[in-house]
Amino acid sequence: MAMFFARRGSVRDAAGFLRDRRGVAAVEMAFVLPLFLMVVLGTIEFGRALSAWNQASHALGRVVRIVNLDATTSTSEIASAMRSYLPSAYGDGLSVTATKKTISGGEYIEISASFPYEIRVPFTSLSTLTLSVDTLAPLISATK
Repeated sequence: MAMFFARRGSVRDAAGFLRDRRGVAAVEMAFVLPLFLMVVLGTIEFGRALSAWNQASHALGRVVRIVNLDATTSTSEIASAMRSYLPSAYGDGLSVTATKKTISGGEYIEISASFPYEIRVPFTSLSTLTLSVDTLAPLISATK
């Protein structure tokens, strides 16, 4: 019986082992699956970040409408309105600045808002992005 095992290790059996294709798909899958998952989940996460930025942009548009109705709106009122229009997940670290400017004799207000966005993609070192939106809107009064 010891002679039987000695023959199985011959060169001919080793060549047969190298030609054997069973299990190759599993090994290829082990190499490709993590990369594939990163691409798919990264695409989904990019879509979520784009949606968050879009929501912030729409909230900023609504705030500009409030400022146009009342030109005396303060920065704290603008920040409060932005928080109320954004989902609570995005409004936690919200930073809002509002600066009045005169450009070519016209009164404008520049409003900038930024907030941290947490990225959830496995196998990456990215954790938080800062998304920001800004606008330069003319100050008009509803009574004019």
